[in-house]
Amino acid sequence: MRKTIVFIIFWLMANKALALTGEEIAWKVYNRPQGKDSQAESVMILKKARGREKTRKMKIFTREDKKARYTLMRFLSPRDIAGTAFLSISYHNGKEEQFLYLPALKRTRRIAGSFKFHRFVNSEFLYEDLDRRYPPKYRHELLREEILQGTPCYVVKTTPKKKKYSSYGYWVQWITKDGYLPIRIDIYDRKGKLFKRFSAQKWEKIQGYWTILESQMENLKKKRLTIIKINKIVYDQGIDPKIFTKRRLERW
Repeated sequence: MRKTIVFIIFWLMANKALALTGEEIAWKVYNRPQGKDSQAESVMILKKARGREKTRKMKIFTREDKKARYTLMRFLSPRDIAGTAFLSISYHNGKEEQFLYLPALKRTRRIAGSFKFHRFVNSEFLYEDLDRRYPPKYRHELLREEILQGTPCYVVKTTPKKKKYSSYGYWVQWITKDGYLPIRIDIYDRKGKLFKRFSAQKWEKIQGYWTILESQMENLKKKRLTIIKINKIVYDQGIDPKIFTKRRLERW
């Protein structure tokens, strides 16, 4: 009997030692494989409380090298937003740069400081939502493990260490154990009230990379919704790195 108790205690301690911490999970999300580059044909759908709806077509390009991960979004239609382009550069040392090109003004604006807390092209995503979230800027707590939409997940609470890192109070993520995809994020304001929710409706492995193909960001207070659908995506095509520059934002 005593040997059995000792064995159980040893087994529990061994499993606890093998369990991931919240910070380790955050790093796995940050470093999950997303290919050397990708090109996607996508749509962004804006829905308001009264049922009004706008659909925007866009292309999304990504690339990663030893220095940074780059994301370029270019809107193709409708006419009032066509040509608008967004470039995000997430350096591996935690620094971020964002640029927005507005064809009507024929100029590129650097997104920095408190402007990162503004809505991205009138969607429910903020500019800060498009950052890569460098783990050392936040505290990560593993709350539990849970099944969501039939998928085993880690549930992790993330809190900014400084107010300048986010306009949010904290957020809780459901992260898949297979692939480390955040498939749901409950976002709380600085008063601790839930007001936004990101959720993935469809994801699958494409060319060996787990990919979210349909997702939405819901503003629970304003009853507004932004949906992003990827209709086609191709990885590792050898995209020209020159397109991920501020100068090329203004040429298309």
